Amino acid sequence: MKKCLVTGANGFVGANVVRALIEKGYEPIAFVRPNTNLENLKGLEIEIREGDIRDVDSISKAVRGVNYVFHVGAAYLFWAKNTDLFYETNVKGTLNVIEVALKSGIERVIYTSTTGAIGLSRDLNMIDETALENPPKWYFDPWSLGDHYSRSKILAQKEVIRKVKEGADVVIVCPSAPIGWGDYKPTPTGLLILKFLNREIPFYSDVGFSFVNVKDVARGHVLALEKGKKGEIYILAGHNMFLSEFFDVLSRITGLRKPLKLPRGFSSFLGQIVGFILELWAKFSGNPPLITRAQARASLLNLFYSSEKAKRELGYTISPIEEPVKDAIKYFLEKGMVKRKIKEKIEGKI
Repeated sequence: MKKCLVTGANGFVGANVVRALIEKGYEPIAFVRPNTNLENLKGLEIEIREGDIRDVDSISKAVRGVNYVFHVGAAYLFWAKNTDLFYETNVKGTLNVIEVALKSGIERVIYTSTTGAIGLSRDLNMIDETALENPPKWYFDPWSLGDHYSRSKILAQKEVIRKVKEGADVVIVCPSAPIGWGDYKPTPTGLLILKFLNREIPFYSDVGFSFVNVKDVARGHVLALEKGKKGEIYILAGHNMFLSEFFDVLSRITGLRKPLKLPRGFSSFLGQIVGFILELWAKFSGNPPLITRAQARASLLNLFYSSEKAKRELGYTISPIEEPVKDAIKYFLEKGMVKRKIKEKIEGKI
């Protein structure tokens, strides 16, 4: 049985990758930080090795006896009081993992990047993997948004590609906006659902997203291991839909009304003002802002992506949007993250 080290194995995507590996007959080993939340790994008979991707020695110990590495661990958030966190974790941490894997003779690394490291769309056209080398006329460079998460993932992806040229067998997968089971923090996309449930979204801009079932993403990781080509990038996207359409799905499932939709230009302008104020407050409180200036700027763009390459070369499939939405809602209900009055209102409908 082939052993697979999964960094960030207790996280949202990582825990689902662990389960997908078990289903396919692999032996996953969870690489997690000491004293971290292991709720998503509860009930699984797997080995756990502690360490930190920022610590080369701990990675070197963790890869002993391992055939493959799934580098899923990252700082997936759009704001942090200390912005160095993004670069130390997403860039330096990734470089550490790839270099250790290269020196240790690991057969293959699957690196979890993001569609945000490829680009965004100025109109309704979908972005695919070719946009990195040949940007279409509707392409928007994500570096211009100025958010540290996107910039750190762009830099990390460039470092991975450089390491491939040095001989590392790495396949890069780029999930879009994952939703579903196990989003305990939650991530920015899960937070969107949770805030909808808790009635904490006063208004929104009708931006386009590609919402994808985290289980599809996890299966895509395993397919990349088995069928992916060295050095290739595969977009693991889902349903390209506007936020109003996504809220329609949430409303149908829960019976809760949609928040107020504002014109995109006005909501972007207002969002940047609100984001500036909230970011200032966040520096004092330490609590992430509901919206950042970068997110407000992005509301004028669309995050529509094509997974045709992954479908064609890996056999990647996309499940109906209702499945991950219900999984996410059930998870938030079970973990007590939904307000009691709302929980009582929607519990019987899920």
